[in-house]
Amino acid sequence: MIILEISATVLGLLQALLVLLNKRINWVFYILQMICMIIFSFQNKFYGDVSNNCIYMIFGVIGFVTWNNKKTLLITKCSQKEKIIYLSIILVSTIILYTILKRTLDPKPLVDAFTTTSSFVATYYMVKRKLDTWLIWFVNDIAYSTQYFLLDNPAYYLMALNVIWTFMAIASYQNWAKIMREENL
Repeated sequence: MIILEISATVLGLLQALLVLLNKRINWVFYILQMICMIIFSFQNKFYGDVSNNCIYMIFGVIGFVTWNNKKTLLITKCSQKEKIIYLSIILVSTIILYTILKRTLDPKPLVDAFTTTSSFVATYYMVKRKLDTWLIWFVNDIAYSTQYFLLDNPAYYLMALNVIWTFMAIASYQNWAKIMREENL
């Protein structure tokens, strides 16, 4: 299990650096990381994360394909309406998924439900190149760090990865905002 954790951490760091730099190749590392995370999450009974990581693999392929399209290369912000929609989706989906996960062996059903739903929304907006993705990832990475720390056998590498990702979300937000300003000139 430690090999999966370390592999996912290294792949995640590479992917995060590449997406921060707005590079299409980030999606290849993203897909490889998801393969490791599917196995890791299944072994730890994070069933919400297993399903989420399978969907992430699909998003990875979509991201790789769409980031080659000139129209999707531009970074934009979410409208107020989009923000209300994504916050509502995260809230309602977290409640629904929590009620399902608390009936399983999931050790942290509320955190797992939140990280699952917010990750899905953040990934969707990352594919769409929305600046708001980094606000969602910031909160999500804090929650994931907590989840991995609170395991009976803490996943320190994944916890550390999410702590690093928390800071990288800030840097990614700043870099994407700069790129967006330059694109609008």
